[in-house]
Amino acid sequence: LSDAEMYRVVAATGVKYIAMHWRGHGEQMQANASYRDVVSDVHRELTIRVAEAIVWGVDPSNILIDPGLGFAKTAEHNWQLLNALPSFVELGFPVLIGASRKAFLKEFAAEGAAPQERDEATATISALSAQAGAWGVRVHNIPATRRVLDVWDRWNGAGA
Repeated sequence: LSDAEMYRVVAATGVKYIAMHWRGHGEQMQANASYRDVVSDVHRELTIRVAEAIVWGVDPSNILIDPGLGFAKTAEHNWQLLNALPSFVELGFPVLIGASRKAFLKEFAAEGAAPQERDEATATISALSAQAGAWGVRVHNIPATRRVLDVWDRWNGAGA
């Protein structure tokens, strides 16, 4: 959204494009965290973003969507979006979840703990996102998340 030429470049190069929901930069972003219904509003805004990309010539098979946890969202908004993850999967595009170490996970670490103390909560969200049909997750602690997802794979018979 910051670069008017982005869709043109993505279309011309044929690279993957992640359409992430957000409503502005930096400090102004959280001032835009007002929704009638966060799930339906994010659905609608992502659908518009995807349609714009396609109009510019981006191949729909190269589009992924990301509900933008933490970007113009309160903690409650993030939880509502995660709870509704299957509805984003139903839009027909691979879904990426980026919850890693985000501030809304600080309740699961000791008060004042460093962000890396949120890695267990991140790994849990990663497994639950996989369960809900997410295509991928963006994380800081790749080895810990991979171990959790290996357990999830085994649980679901992928490692049998």
